[in-house]
Amino acid sequence: MINSEIVSEFENIVGPEFVSDKPEETYLYHYDFVTAEPEGVCDAVIMPNTAEEVQEIVKIANKNKIPVVPWVSGINFGSTATPLKGGIVVDLRRLNRIIEVNEDDMYVLIEGGVTWADLQGYLGKYHPNLMAGITFSPPGTGVVASCLCYGMFNLGMLGGTGAEFINGLEVVLGSGDLVKVGSCSLSNYWYGRQPLPDLAGLFIGWEGSTGIVTKAAIKLWPRLPFRKDFVLMGKTFEIGIPVLLKLSKTGLGICDIFVFSYSWIQAGLGGNEKKLPLDPIKANIPDFVGVVTTQAYTEKQHEAQCEAIEIIYKEGGLMEPPGGLEDFLIYPLQAWGAWNFSRGGGGEWIGSYCSTRDIVKYYDLAKEIAFKHGHTPQFYSRLLFGGHYCVSRFNINFNKNDTEEIESARKVLKEIHEEVSSIDGVVMYKAPKWAHEKYEEKIFPATNELMKKIKNLLDPNKIMNPGHGWGD
Repeated sequence: MINSEIVSEFENIVGPEFVSDKPEETYLYHYDFVTAEPEGVCDAVIMPNTAEEVQEIVKIANKNKIPVVPWVSGINFGSTATPLKGGIVVDLRRLNRIIEVNEDDMYVLIEGGVTWADLQGYLGKYHPNLMAGITFSPPGTGVVASCLCYGMFNLGMLGGTGAEFINGLEVVLGSGDLVKVGSCSLSNYWYGRQPLPDLAGLFIGWEGSTGIVTKAAIKLWPRLPFRKDFVLMGKTFEIGIPVLLKLSKTGLGICDIFVFSYSWIQAGLGGNEKKLPLDPIKANIPDFVGVVTTQAYTEKQHEAQCEAIEIIYKEGGLMEPPGGLEDFLIYPLQAWGAWNFSRGGGGEWIGSYCSTRDIVKYYDLAKEIAFKHGHTPQFYSRLLFGGHYCVSRFNINFNKNDTEEIESARKVLKEIHEEVSSIDGVVMYKAPKWAHEKYEEKIFPATNELMKKIKNLLDPNKIMNPGHGWGD
């Protein structure tokens, strides 16, 4: 599919040093760093430096019907950047420029390959009064990719998912055409998507199957002088979740509310699953940990907010560990290093958006499946956009060097997904191919047909990340 003549064309665009079809280099792009399934085949990798170079690359690929997969770090879940049909991987890491910070309208204009480390370092140095919402992903992962995939940020109570932090986009379509959506399509300002038709949705949630985003404007927020992180613990989720839902509706300057199960925290801090109690409650260990972050402009305002939060969580039966989170982790910790970074470590999760009323039910259903297969209940949830909805995730870890463990983890996660999908409103995000196939069976038929029409319009030769995304 990709011969030496086509490789030469790519080299003429970006330079020979930024194109490779060598197996020892393309191998690094054929799989997901964390997720074990599925693997793909990368025939060549290209590292453009400008949006114009991306256009030229896609035009050649479109002419020759070569699959194109956009890629930033490969530290991903769901294998959404895996080249399932072969072809080229467009590595965007050279598109890592931070173009502008507009302090008045509070947004940053960045290229598609900017990482969280790039953005956080830049803001800390040049704009310390502003902050970006960030995820729990490693510093080397992509900001734009996270936003496009509905990543959940630590300012999610203020702004919602990462997708709702997007003001505007510059995108290369499957034809090679470059478009802009949002206020930037009519001006030099990237302050928002209103009041135009909101075309950003053509690229959000599509997993790179409708185009390659080369620039994006992302909302920033003021960094206020006073801040506190409340770590709240309780015996069970049935006790803790109602308290957090009440706090989400109080307007107390809360910018983040998230929830961990005991086993999730232990795994995140390097705990060996086999040395943890399978069921923390039966082991008389509090299972619920909630974190509530509030910020304020004045000390008096901050004191009032914190006092109100304390009244609510105490009335609800929660308490703060005397010394903070470290005192709550009463079970001995193992060596530092989360499952997805330690030697031989692998992990994958089932993540879904759902109604806040179903967090406890989601957890209860998922943990029973985990118990059945001998796994600890590693659960995480975050309330978003003032508590209007939430994300819930359940993790299974495994040894990447043990094929039986990998296959077992896949089966457990699929079984968990089947179980939690019985809850109305549960919709998986960053869904792998097998999950999309399941949704084909239940999605509203006319909606599915509309998505297929959109993909055909934007990518008539079906070269953009084929095998992934909605309406494939």
